[in-house]
Amino acid sequence: MRPMIRTFLLAAVAASATAAFASETMTVNVPFNFETHGKTYPAGRYLVEYDSTCNDLMLFSKVDTHKSFMWIAFPAEYSSEMPRLSLKFDSHADGTHALRSIRLATWETPVLDKRERPAAQPEVSITGGR
Repeated sequence: MRPMIRTFLLAAVAASATAAFASETMTVNVPFNFETHGKTYPAGRYLVEYDSTCNDLMLFSKVDTHKSFMWIAFPAEYSSEMPRLSLKFDSHADGTHALRSIRLATWETPVLDKRERPAAQPEVSITGGR
C-alpha cells in the first residue's frame, strides 16, 4: 500500500511542476518584412511563445524556420480589454519596419531597437493572434 501512495504523490508533484512551468503560445501574421538587431525577417506567420521557466519571449518564423529569436521578458500592464498579443514596429520613411517590442499578455520585451526615433516615424502595431 505504501508504494502505491508514494507513486500517487510523485505523480501529483510531477503534474503540478509541469503546470508551474507552462508556456503560452500564440500565432500572428506579419504582413511585411521587418528587421531587428541588423537582421531582416520575412513577412508571414510567426509563433510567439512565453516560457515561464526562464522568462523568455520567443518569436519563430513559420515561413523560414531558420529565423527565430528570443528575449528576456519583463512584467507588463495587461487588462482584459487589451489584446493578448501585441507586436510594435517602427515604420521608416524608406518603407522598412523595425521590430520595437513584443507583449504577450502580462509579459513584454524591452525596447528591442534602441535607435533614435525621429518624430516623423509612425508606429505600427499588430495585435491579436490565435
